[in-house]
Amino acid sequence: MITDKLDNAADYYGIGELYRKGLEYLQKTDLSALDVGKYEIDGERLFVLIQEYDTKPTDECKWESHKVYSDIQYIISGRELMGYAPIDQLTNAIDHTPEKDVVNYKDGKSAGVYFTAETGDFFIFLPQDGHMPNIANERSVRNKKAVVKIMV
Repeated sequence: MITDKLDNAADYYGIGELYRKGLEYLQKTDLSALDVGKYEIDGERLFVLIQEYDTKPTDECKWESHKVYSDIQYIISGRELMGYAPIDQLTNAIDHTPEKDVVNYKDGKSAGVYFTAETGDFFIFLPQDGHMPNIANERSVRNKKAVVKIMV
């Protein structure tokens, strides 16, 4: 897992060509003007999902990981807690939804560590990185997020 401000995105271009393209897209696009939906950057190899949602209490959120894609999750507006745990520390995988590339886990809040994610922050999650997004930080707020999906 990597977390930083989008202003520092160029520091991570060396991770790989698709990561560079995804980070540049976040930097150069007026994300606040995009409607909720899917936007292709490089076909199914690289695309972005624009999401809007109300953050939720931890017990309503799930640990997840992905097998086909890694994520760059960028907070366009709002604030949330973002959980992180290596998947080898998570237990009780409850399902794998191949069409959505999601594995969920039953572990509770006691697993992992938590970071405050605010407007301008991004997180990179690789397939070995379990994460729990969308958690309310003190109170529920309306968030807008870009999730760049990068085929690995």
